[in-house]
Amino acid sequence: MKYLEYILMSYFILYPLYILFTHKSEQLRVINQQESKISVYQQTMLYLWAPLILLMVIVFLGDLSLKELGLVWQWNMRTGLALLFLFLLATYFLISLKSLIKNCDQHPKLREQYEFVRWLLPATSKEANYFIFGLAITAGICEELLFRGYLIQLVSNDFPTYIAVIISSILFGLGHIYQGAVHVIRTAILGFIMALIYLVTESIIIPIILHIMLDMYGGAVAYIIFSDKKSEA
Repeated sequence: MKYLEYILMSYFILYPLYILFTHKSEQLRVINQQESKISVYQQTMLYLWAPLILLMVIVFLGDLSLKELGLVWQWNMRTGLALLFLFLLATYFLISLKSLIKNCDQHPKLREQYEFVRWLLPATSKEANYFIFGLAITAGICEELLFRGYLIQLVSNDFPTYIAVIISSILFGLGHIYQGAVHVIRTAILGFIMALIYLVTESIIIPIILHIMLDMYGGAVAYIIFSDKKSEA
């Protein structure tokens, strides 16, 4: 049903606008302890799962297929190399986290790098669990299927693929405007890289796994450097 697609398409414009006009007040509420970080995580997960569920309804009604969203898998050289890369990256992340737990000398420098979004990052074990096993997994699945799987397919119907990639990357970056203008650009570049990986492997599964790993790693690093309970890390 076309009206469902119109509702879904409006999400890509309205959600960045919502973030633009609300993120400062939300940040102040968290800093002033009027709202918990976990509450923000829960709201963000809701805002990501809701459009994805709508997308799955569209698929169920037959207007789209899972294949068109990139939810396919083919064993070939490209996917094999991608899996090898993910394994090596996961190994590096684990070694890096273990080193970070033991070596506190790195923490001050990392705190400076993360300061721009510290208000949102986990500093307690409960916040870390929500961030790593809730928000990171949600973002990986939902953002990749929405911005790479669906949006690229949608725009490609009327424009060349490279235009679709650029548009999806820009909208993906704008959805992270709460991090500041510089990080919107960085996130857009990351979205562009994810899109290239998707197009090369012809599967959205690799970008989903990579996205989840990156967000999990970021959340774990934040918890280690901002938490005083190093033994729990």
